[in-house]
Amino acid sequence: YLAYGKSTLQRTERPRVSLLQRSPSSPVVCHATGFYPDRVVVFWRRDGQELHEQVDPGEVLPNHDGTFQVSVDLNLKAVPQDWRRYECVVQLRGIEDISTPLDPANIRTNGGKSGLTIPIIIGLLVLLLAAAAAVVGVLLYKKRNASDKRHKPVGSDTSSEGTEGQNPAPEAQPLTTG
Repeated sequence: YLAYGKSTLQRTERPRVSLLQRSPSSPVVCHATGFYPDRVVVFWRRDGQELHEQVDPGEVLPNHDGTFQVSVDLNLKAVPQDWRRYECVVQLRGIEDISTPLDPANIRTNGGKSGLTIPIIIGLLVLLLAAAAAVVGVLLYKKRNASDKRHKPVGSDTSSEGTEGQNPAPEAQPLTTG
């Protein structure tokens, strides 16, 4: 039991490290997951020196399988375009440091220039279709009104203007006997 407990408690599982980014203007996230034990150090480094500014470290969180994960963000707005000078470093007891260079080819993104591009295009198409439907509706309404005026018989004014005080036609009057 002692040997089994010792091997379980002293086990070390190597993390998988990924660079992630939601959009070109958002921070680059160094995400380490699947490691054990939870005592890990993850940081960004430039030219071999650990960065403390423009870095947002996250907390170590448990995974469903008993391993752990952590993320550390790097704000790219303050980073010069010479990304080759930057790297994400993961240090875990029992394994050598894992260094992942900041290379656009290594960054996984949601794709596209912006997460709003597709909804904006769909919105514009809906507005265009609504405008076209409104124009067609107005044209059909005008055409129907024009054809109604052309087909009215002469002298068959069905409006009630000018008929106030007049008796209805004799055939519409009630018969009274008396």
